[in-house]
Amino acid sequence: MIDLFRLSIPFNEDFCSGDAAESRGIVDLQACHWSGAKLEAGEVEYTPCGAVTVSRLRHPFESIASSNSTLSFKIFTGGDNYWPHIELKASPAKLLQGHNVYGSCDVEKCVFALVQAFNVGMPDLSNMLDWHLCEIKQIDVTFTAQLENMTQGRQVITALKNISSGQTRSSKNNHDTTCYFGINSNGKKSSRHKQLKIYLKHFELMHQISELEKKIKRNPNPLYIKQLEAMTNDQVKLFAENALRFEASILPRMLQRLAIPTLANEFIEYAQNFKSCLIQSLWSEAFKDVFNALGDESMNAYDDESILNKLKSIYSKVSVTTGNVSYAKAERLFRFYRSFKNEGFEEVKRTTPEKTFYRNMKELCVVVSRAHLQNLKGIASNVVPMLRVINVDFSNQHPSSYKEPDHLCDQVQLRAVS
Repeated sequence: MIDLFRLSIPFNEDFCSGDAAESRGIVDLQACHWSGAKLEAGEVEYTPCGAVTVSRLRHPFESIASSNSTLSFKIFTGGDNYWPHIELKASPAKLLQGHNVYGSCDVEKCVFALVQAFNVGMPDLSNMLDWHLCEIKQIDVTFTAQLENMTQGRQVITALKNISSGQTRSSKNNHDTTCYFGINSNGKKSSRHKQLKIYLKHFELMHQISELEKKIKRNPNPLYIKQLEAMTNDQVKLFAENALRFEASILPRMLQRLAIPTLANEFIEYAQNFKSCLIQSLWSEAFKDVFNALGDESMNAYDDESILNKLKSIYSKVSVTTGNVSYAKAERLFRFYRSFKNEGFEEVKRTTPEKTFYRNMKELCVVVSRAHLQNLKGIASNVVPMLRVINVDFSNQHPSSYKEPDHLCDQVQLRAVS
């Protein structure tokens, strides 16, 4: 699916001063303001008579709301080394259907979702732009592997952080549900061609729902309520539950290397004439180094979500002062259980202090039988190739009842908000 587009559209020369042939100029910000853009001033001066003078005008990121989601745009005023332009940024999936758990690979539909949202929301500002020179600055393409449970998902993420192949190396981060490639430890991009992100969609979706619920408490906007309904749909939540997302941010240099045009109209035509699915092809190209490395990698696979849940139900503890629930003991016992799978019963018994071993055994055997623990022979019994665990099935990227969303122009009319 297409998860994000970032588009750049230059201003028409009639609204700028400078030399378009040399790609340098300045846009008339007052004309932009009269066309609906909200500006802010870097400096404000008051005179004794009450007059106000503003200077260093600039445009912050602003939002346009559709019936399902929002689009961000920003005016870049221009300068000696670049022509003034507007940047649009949004998830086409969210614009078209209110969520991005799954969505469309239709390039034309997704590009025009952004274009139509902007044209309807800011018609006067839209008329100031040279749309035939609209250029793609970023496209995020995403496909999903369905795992057995969330415990396995965390194990996969941990294993993926050790992967490196060719120019693709994982970035060090502390997130146990996300793994990055092409982004350095400071969160900045380290590649001008692509950035890769592999993450558990369930946790991202739950965070988005939580943030949206907070917004609704502060402002019960009908748009927020409709978004929440889309995100909390049972079908959407079920698909996200054990979904491992592979997301590639494709940048212009990668498109140029592949001889793919970056002008939006030409990109759409290229996609329509492509022999297969261009989005799938771009995704495969972006992740080829990672999957080549996975062919030689193994991981410890533990399918013990139910054991962890049982331990939590028995050994949870509620704080008297805060009311918070702690699962520290359950998680400690689960790690003890996994040590049997890693090392085998005899090795764990040999290397664990006697009193600690028998105390943990007594508590763990409330959930797991001693016979089962004694039959765990160590690491060889649960090492599996990672490619066996990770299966990105291109024919199973959305529920069976999924239908392509209508074009945005065929949906409820848009309206502009700040």
